[in-house]
Amino acid sequence: GGETWQLGTTHDITWNSSHSSLNVKIELYQGDTTYAYQTISSSQTNDGSYSWSIPSTYNEGSDYKVRISYVSDENENDESDGNFTLAAPPSITVTSPNGGEEWELGSSQNITWTSTNVTGNIKIMLYASGNLYQTISSSESNDGNYSWSIPSTYNEGNNYQVRISSVSDPTVYDESDGNFTLFSTP
Repeated sequence: GGETWQLGTTHDITWNSSHSSLNVKIELYQGDTTYAYQTISSSQTNDGSYSWSIPSTYNEGSDYKVRISYVSDENENDESDGNFTLAAPPSITVTSPNGGEEWELGSSQNITWTSTNVTGNIKIMLYASGNLYQTISSSESNDGNYSWSIPSTYNEGNNYQVRISSVSDPTVYDESDGNFTLFSTP
């Protein structure tokens, strides 16, 4: 109990048994432990460990338990002492600028995003034609909004995208779905 495991990841389920010659059944329960939510393995070698690839399609929840029983006698079983959590993997979604915007150099605009299960701060970067152009902020609060004072010295162009990433895990990121434009008024 107490663990938080992300959907789509792999973790070891471990147990101790006095009858190592008997195969075990591993079941996942959510909430009510009368009926199994899923059977993880209907017959597994009783070696004390099972590498579980958690399907990303399972429901998120904080009320899961694992029950292990002998295949030959399901009344002989044990389950997790406490609940554990299955959580969605962390994600970030850029909502603005997300493509098509026309923002004037020297103006202030709001960069917005949503995030799920992202802990800590985020980094905001500006890309031009797929290459890093400038880091807008190397560490910002993950509150979904950043007021960006666009420098008037940046190049005009219609090939810009914003990328927002987790500071602690740069593999968790999103970028504008399409290009936006930075322009100056003569």
